[in-house]
Amino acid sequence: MVEVCEDRKDEDGVSFWQWVVLLLQRAGHEFMSDEEDMWYLDATGGSGSSRVAKPAKQVLHLKWRHSYFTKLFTFIEVTTGVEEMIFHQIGRPPMPRIRVEKESTWPPPPNRPKSFFNPSWLANRSFVQRSALKLDDVEFVLHDFEGYMD
Repeated sequence: MVEVCEDRKDEDGVSFWQWVVLLLQRAGHEFMSDEEDMWYLDATGGSGSSRVAKPAKQVLHLKWRHSYFTKLFTFIEVTTGVEEMIFHQIGRPPMPRIRVEKESTWPPPPNRPKSFFNPSWLANRSFVQRSALKLDDVEFVLHDFEGYMD
């Protein structure tokens, strides 16, 4: 997306997507979604009464992760869907990702900025539990990106 914005001479877009890359590098793969395989019923189109079971990924809730990340990841997924002219599909089509309220059992990763964690979850941790997180002292501001969706 950085290259797309550069080609369009969109300086705000370049700045935003460079920041997203930095955020994702800092968050690491442990902050990405926990997914499980599932099947869902999909209408086949014809009469509408026929349904076919199809594979999908259910995205589990990470209670310790700041809700900002869920919104950002959803935004990124929507953006890549809109930008089909740039993001060409090669190979199998991606599986649908269905967000569910089921909680993940993934433990929170250490050495991340405090702003990356759910504030209420963090507030309910004991001193020992917070110490084990080895929270990064460097402040990482989570920028508002909702205006960028226009």
